[in-house]
Amino acid sequence: MRRFWILVLLLPSWPVCAQEGLRYRMQLWMHGDSQPLETRFRLQSTAGTRSHNRVQKPRMGGWNLEVDRSQGTPYAQAMLLARAERLLYLAGPAPQTRLEPISLRFGNRSLPVWSLEMPKGIQASTVLVEVAPSLLALCDFSARFTRGDVDRVELHLEGLDSTARLAPAEDGTTLLSTLQSLAREAQKDSETTVTVQ
Repeated sequence: MRRFWILVLLLPSWPVCAQEGLRYRMQLWMHGDSQPLETRFRLQSTAGTRSHNRVQKPRMGGWNLEVDRSQGTPYAQAMLLARAERLLYLAGPAPQTRLEPISLRFGNRSLPVWSLEMPKGIQASTVLVEVAPSLLALCDFSARFTRGDVDRVELHLEGLDSTARLAPAEDGTTLLSTLQSLAREAQKDSETTVTVQ
């Protein structure tokens, strides 16, 4: 009887231990390298912070990236996660997104696919999936670069665990600002290129 009550007391804590979030794999090739740097990580959304004001305004939370240190390139995890954060999307639909008439299967779930409009001058492709009603997340990102130290980046959603507690992140559309920044750099490069005849 004593064991029964111990189990009853422990039951409410079991779901907390369940894995939640989105599992990603990132590969990054530096110019001149044949082998990529690699990392695997889990994206989880975090709760919004509460202010000390009497009137509590709704606040968005952020996201937390939890690296799998047992896999990937040793000593490159921090650098790869910093770059990955600039390429992620976890927010509602934006004017640059469009629902496509297809879906992708992840385990027993079928997720609607959304496309993302690319700024001119960017050699990249992006696929978003709807992981919860009106909540889009990055599924695939692939890009090549002509300037800087990075030659190519691949970022893929490998799996999703429980997504019931996932919520839009305050910086959830950071991918859009990163793409616009890359487009501005590409435009500057084309403007400063001089053709000698």
